[in-house]
Amino acid sequence: MRVNKALTILLLPGLDGTGTLYQQLAEQLTPDFQLQVIAYPLDQLWGYSELLDFIRPQLPQSPYVVLAESFSGPLGIMLAAEQPMHLKALVLCCTFGRNPLPAIKGLANAVDKLPWNEFVHHWTALWLQGRFASVHLSALLEKALTMVPERVIKHRAKQVLQVDVLDKFHNLTLPLLYLQARQDRLIWAFNATTLMQYNPGMKLVRLDAPHFLLQAIPALAARELKQFVTEHIQSDPTSANPEFAC
Repeated sequence: MRVNKALTILLLPGLDGTGTLYQQLAEQLTPDFQLQVIAYPLDQLWGYSELLDFIRPQLPQSPYVVLAESFSGPLGIMLAAEQPMHLKALVLCCTFGRNPLPAIKGLANAVDKLPWNEFVHHWTALWLQGRFASVHLSALLEKALTMVPERVIKHRAKQVLQVDVLDKFHNLTLPLLYLQARQDRLIWAFNATTLMQYNPGMKLVRLDAPHFLLQAIPALAARELKQFVTEHIQSDPTSANPEFAC
């Protein structure tokens, strides 16, 4: 079963927001999917609402699937709740619907006091990769973190500790997929469990990967995306479109 025209995967990136970490994933998705990555401004202290305003004008004008990674999970949920034209499904990756670290919710202001320099970038990248660490991926991650001003990273981190979009997620009716990394040291498994409780129709796929799932195992991630689209979109007569007929 093949589409006549590549379906767009609209990717909303993680905390760095640079959109520079997905070349291998794009290669694995070709030719079935066209990966459109939205990079966030590097100089704006925006919360989730402002970022959503930034995203709306860039939405594809043909059928697409949103893939929201880590920090952008709430953005994907907020966007899907608006039921924009042409959106066919939402895929969440290593993410959350509300503060993923509830134990430190009251310490959001302490984020400003955390060190943020090249040394921290290096060891943060290694720690998050775990046994999947590679020289290539480490270099990409460190470069992405270096591109973003410290004040922007910390502002986004504080947004994560304050967000809660579970009510919006509960009301979603479009196909939902969650890609969970078994070796995720940052977004623990209970975050996916919570989302399942609010919307039991969500499909949960657990993969042996670190938090940077899309970067560490791009081939497996692409395979799961293709299978999900085939099962839940292309085969669904209610979403039929002549450009995507099987």
